[in-house]
Amino acid sequence: MDRPEQLNSSAISPDLVSYLVVSVPDVQSLGGLVPALARLVETASVRVLDLVVLERGADGVVDVHEVEDVGSLAGLRGVEGDVGGFLSDHDLQLASAALRLGTCGVLLVTEDRWALPLSAAAGAAGGRIAAGERIPPSRVEDVLADRAALADPPSGGAVP
Repeated sequence: MDRPEQLNSSAISPDLVSYLVVSVPDVQSLGGLVPALARLVETASVRVLDLVVLERGADGVVDVHEVEDVGSLAGLRGVEGDVGGFLSDHDLQLASAALRLGTCGVLLVTEDRWALPLSAAAGAAGGRIAAGERIPPSRVEDVLADRAALADPPSGGAVP
């Protein structure tokens, strides 16, 4: 796998930087993320800007590990390139709150390269991508359940 180009601040579109916390049951399970993340990088959907492993013990204590220190993530060593410097200790503390006791996960800072054409178009029109937010899964699930109920009303009754 080829190493991504060296990162420099002028090549990063600030409008497209976001973060994700991906939680899994244990450190060995992190290996299951490697093919998907590698594919996202290879297809230029995202560029990894920072990546750390957070491990929350059963006692609530959080340990932070660099990718190169986690054997199950060996496949990412060539993918991540020269990254870092985007996450503060405060960021790590906030992100670790998303992990349940006894689980671990990766905290990723990425540039959402799939949106570069939209960002460029906004810039050409005198604008920019100004905000974004992930919608909580429970809210999406509620909407999907409501849609399914409307599409398949219970039998024996009239649709209101």
